[in-house]
Amino acid sequence: MKGIPDWIYVSGFSFVLIGIMFMIQGHVGINLADEGFLWYGAAHTSIGEVPLLDFQSYDPGRYYWAALWFKIFGNTDIITLRIAALLFLWIGLTCALLAVRRVTKSWGYLFVIGTLLMVWVYPRHKMFDISISMIAVSIIILLLDKPKPVRYVWSGMAVGLAAFFGINHGLYSAVSVALASLYIFFKIDRTNPIKKMGGVAIGILIGYSPMLLMFAFVPGFLKRYVEMIIWLFRLGNTNIPLPIPWPWRVDFGQLQAMDIVSGLIVGFLFLLVLLFPAAGIIHSFASKKTNLYLAASAFAGLPYAYVAYSRADLGHLAQGIYPLLLGACFWALQYFKLSRVRITLCMTAMLAVSFLSVGKVQPLYQLIQAPPNAFVKFTLTNNDLSIDAYSANFIRTVQDIKAQYLKGDETLFIAPHTPTLYPILDLKSPLRDIYLLFPETEERQREQIEELNQKNAALVILGDNALDGRDELRFRNTHPILWEYLNNDYEAIAVEALPPNYTVLRRVDTATR
Repeated sequence: MKGIPDWIYVSGFSFVLIGIMFMIQGHVGINLADEGFLWYGAAHTSIGEVPLLDFQSYDPGRYYWAALWFKIFGNTDIITLRIAALLFLWIGLTCALLAVRRVTKSWGYLFVIGTLLMVWVYPRHKMFDISISMIAVSIIILLLDKPKPVRYVWSGMAVGLAAFFGINHGLYSAVSVALASLYIFFKIDRTNPIKKMGGVAIGILIGYSPMLLMFAFVPGFLKRYVEMIIWLFRLGNTNIPLPIPWPWRVDFGQLQAMDIVSGLIVGFLFLLVLLFPAAGIIHSFASKKTNLYLAASAFAGLPYAYVAYSRADLGHLAQGIYPLLLGACFWALQYFKLSRVRITLCMTAMLAVSFLSVGKVQPLYQLIQAPPNAFVKFTLTNNDLSIDAYSANFIRTVQDIKAQYLKGDETLFIAPHTPTLYPILDLKSPLRDIYLLFPETEERQREQIEELNQKNAALVILGDNALDGRDELRFRNTHPILWEYLNNDYEAIAVEALPPNYTVLRRVDTATR
């Protein structure tokens, strides 16, 4: 229809794609660890608690976004959380497809590229992070296309808002904008650099203003935020690293043919996610004529390559791969623009690579290929889900433990890696820390013990799993003082249905009353 802006059609198209994704796998699977970290925080934000201050969390943006949709839908169910995350993804997908729309008017190509981008949405609790990476590419394209002062302000706003959702994304976006600004200065326009950088700074202040207001008006929030930054520097990493699965590390002797193919694909993608932005940046600065779409993808891709390598698994590769995916699509559409057959072959190859790698870990694929009875129907917070039998049995057991052993004003402490159980049980954690993943200081462990006593944590479900197969990451080794306290002041209760390495403990003084 004439008169309707193209972005309306593209946003509606994006909405259809995320709607399809929700329909086919929105009710499949559950993550008892990271998804619960987001769910718990969003639910407690919706009742007035403050992220970071009142509970362990990422930066506040994603929690207030999810809490808004909890208020709109009138519940804090896990499906509502997934819908909220998808609606944020809708923003990023729309931005990405609008960028693609500048290169092609074919809705067929747009559908294929949209499908490609949706295949890589994994894991689902990281839709915020994935969406921000697509927005970063889009905002850099706008800046390179017309480097006017107002677009520098927009770029700064994108950086500030990204930081409100995750300080790491603020940093990644800032690096992207800085690279683009340097390119513009050296290759396009050297006028008014101070004014342009001032525009970026103003934009950052505007975009980050929600956080600045929290620093100013939420008592204790700034102090807690500074403590979190110091803790991260002390830790030296934002993730527990894994060996990089280079293609030459694939075990050809032990794996089946399809697993070898998948391993090679993942290994080469880890190479490309770094080589593409590095080569793209060098080419952009060295050549006389540069493709602004490839340059934008490279500028955003370099900092996002860090995400992939910070913990080299498929989940983090997926979070860092979007600049590469968009760059590959831009390249195919422009380099082969006179050959529909070649574009089709290129995009088919990208889809095949995607389905053979990240497609194999998507919830729908896991459900389809699972043996009989591996997945079961399970009603969770008023929603009917299909989840793996192990998680279903674990949840039922924990629900029985709560019903049988938790009394009166007592609280339940669950450690270390299953924060999803708190919102499932409709319980508040007695500790501010809900995901005890990293080694903790002696001082903080003693503070945790004091918190447990103050909050009357009479019952404990305690796991001692070797994360990544590493004994040093067992709870007894990351929190030795807290582990000793729990084992000295609590006694074990025999619960046969618990998974291996899990124990139910009850505080001795309450058990003997």
